[in-house]
Amino acid sequence: MIAIAPQDARDLPVDELALRVLEDFTQTSEWNSYNYCLRYTTDEAYRMDGAAVRAVAEAMQWLLSQGMLATKPGDSNPQSVFVTRKGHAALAQNIQEIRSVNRLQENLHPVIEAKARRQFLIGEYENAIFVSMKAVEVRVRQLAGFGDEVIGSDLMIKAFKAGGPLADPTAPPGEVEGTMMLFRGAYAVLRNPSGHREVSFDDVTEASEAVMTASMLMRMLDKIERRLTT
Repeated sequence: MIAIAPQDARDLPVDELALRVLEDFTQTSEWNSYNYCLRYTTDEAYRMDGAAVRAVAEAMQWLLSQGMLATKPGDSNPQSVFVTRKGHAALAQNIQEIRSVNRLQENLHPVIEAKARRQFLIGEYENAIFVSMKAVEVRVRQLAGFGDEVIGSDLMIKAFKAGGPLADPTAPPGEVEGTMMLFRGAYAVLRNPSGHREVSFDDVTEASEAVMTASMLMRMLDKIERRLTT
């Protein structure tokens, strides 16, 4: 009996449907991705619903592309697959956790990726955010030419205020002030609390977006560095 209703197959986002498919694939002890999808073409509820059948096939392909299923080594049948370590880990997560992790798998600034990605993937969200914002702080200080005694929000004000070493002299005053407030605010909200007390980031979506904020700030610093060196 098919565990996923046709309407769910049609309506669910592909990643959420994929987790349902993965759970069902595991519980049915299936090993062949082709045969698994074939079940849907012969099921009474799915037989007249081509859109639902195609949605299941899309979900199966998503699992393969995400490395949650992989081809069995040593098996000549390309449809012979097994649930990977990543797939088993996904079964213990919710869709928000998986989306947040996937969000950090691509397009992070290289410095932030090197500092934070591993810690985020093992669930150390507070540390991932802390090291991300610390990397931003260190780079601001280096680009501005300040010593180690200039720190925190004071650093951001001195670096980005009108006339500061990182302020764009050609930008409108409002943009200059906005850039200063962006860096100062991000530091105050994301870096300062973890530096002074234990902070719990139990919302994985919020934690991933905090790391992405640091990545965005680092890309802004890339542009500032190019402006300063040309």
